[in-house]
Formats: sequence, C-alpha cells, structure tokens
Amino acid sequence: MRLHINPNPSFRDATRVGRELREQECAPLEELGLSPADSCMEGIRKSEYVFTINTDDDEPIALIGLVEHHEEEDTGVVWSMTTNRVAEYPIAFVRAVKDLMEEYGGLYSRLISFALSDNPRHQRFHTVLGMIPTGQELPIPHTPLTYKAYELITTKGLNKLYYEQP
Repeated sequence: MRLHINPNPSFRDATRVGRELREQECAPLEELGLSPADSCMEGIRKSEYVFTINTDDDEPIALIGLVEHHEEEDTGVVWSMTTNRVAEYPIAFVRAVKDLMEEYGGLYSRLISFALSDNPRHQRFHTVLGMIPTGQELPIPHTPLTYKAYELITTKGLNKLYYEQP
C-alpha cells in the first residue's frame, strides 16, 4: 500500500480529514472548544507549508503542516491531524512524514512538535520520527491538557553548529 504527498491541499481536503479525524485527536480539540474541520482549515490558513498525505485513490488521510515559530528564531513547528485510515499505512505514513520533515524542515535550524502528556502512542510517534523530548511540558490554561515538547535539529541547524563562526 502506497501513499503520496499532495503539496496543494484544498479546504475540501481539510474538511474531509476533519470529518474523519481520529477520536484521540478530536478530544483535545473539543476541550479547547474547536471543531475538527475548523481546526484543519485554520491549519491550512496559518501554515507556511501544508500537505495532505493521500491514498492511491486520492483520499486524504492526514494533514501535515509547518508553521514558523513566532517567538523562537529559525524554528519551525510541525503539526498533523490524521484519520483512522493512517493505521492501515503505518510504515508508509512514517516515511511520508519523515520525507516532508527532511525536505521542508531544512528551512529551519530546529523543528519542534508537541505530544499529549497522557498519550504514550503520540509520544512514541514523535520518537519514531527522530524527534527528541526536550523535557518541557506545556499546560494549556483552563483545560486538563498538557503537552510534551519534542525537537529535531535539522541539517541546517547542524551546519550552523559546526561551520558558522561565533
């Protein structure tokens, strides 16, 4: 089973992913008072780069985006929203996300992402992608939600560490 990356998702694609969003991704959105479809569309609007990962029959099963961090220079924030169909393509999905992070993540020295503190599978997924836990926990005010931060130093970041003069 193969997946392909669509670099120009439409709002229709976002709506399709939002309608089929996995329950474990819907619950935190509900806690924040957000609808899945609106969250997907907002992700498309706010992201510098956004993609859908589609099946061979062109069904979008995930949205993946990259947003510039507003407070940390040269840092990108990776986010995703996935449907239950992702479970049918575990290896292909991880490869697709890694490919996107490698190709577009290199625009930044550092990538960060967040996993729910009470969701070991979500945390494991970040580790499988090669991201490293920072130890930082981010509670969301007025909700029971807490996220763990993960980071990945990109090739650009490694080059800055080794080759740029202080």
